[in-house]
Amino acid sequence: MNLESHEAATEIAPRVISIAKREREIFRASKAAEAAFEQVACAAKDGAAVHGELQDRVFSIFRWYFLSAFCTRMLTGAAHRLEHQTLQVSMDIFSAVKMVLTDSEIERSMALVSVEHTSPTIVRANDIGSRGHTVGWVAAGLHEKGREFPGEIQNALAGALAASARIN
Repeated sequence: MNLESHEAATEIAPRVISIAKREREIFRASKAAEAAFEQVACAAKDGAAVHGELQDRVFSIFRWYFLSAFCTRMLTGAAHRLEHQTLQVSMDIFSAVKMVLTDSEIERSMALVSVEHTSPTIVRANDIGSRGHTVGWVAAGLHEKGREFPGEIQNALAGALAASARIN
């Protein structure tokens, strides 16, 4: 309400433009994250396929963290992971990740991450999978600068899968 004229204040046009702009940013972040993960996944597929429950767990967790971190950096422009983290930003990140993963893949990944750690093997597998967050964060920074991914980033998932194969 305008306190001087006692009339309802309306600002329709600026808000609509900002929503449309934000939706485009979410879409671009989603597509960039998907392409970046495909690049990392292709390098992992060349090395070895996902075998067994433990490697599938590591793959799902790695992918969830990678996409989340990549989209976080793309949508916030933050230099630090927790900078600019609001409820709305969290919803935008979730929307971007949801454009890449199905509902069941999201639910499964979130369940794997939040499940009670009942054994040292599960704890280790989750730790290995959580490397995806750092890899996604660094990959997004490189993407923003227009740089290619170095071997360490491209082979991160392959390394995580190889490490999970050695657990036990």
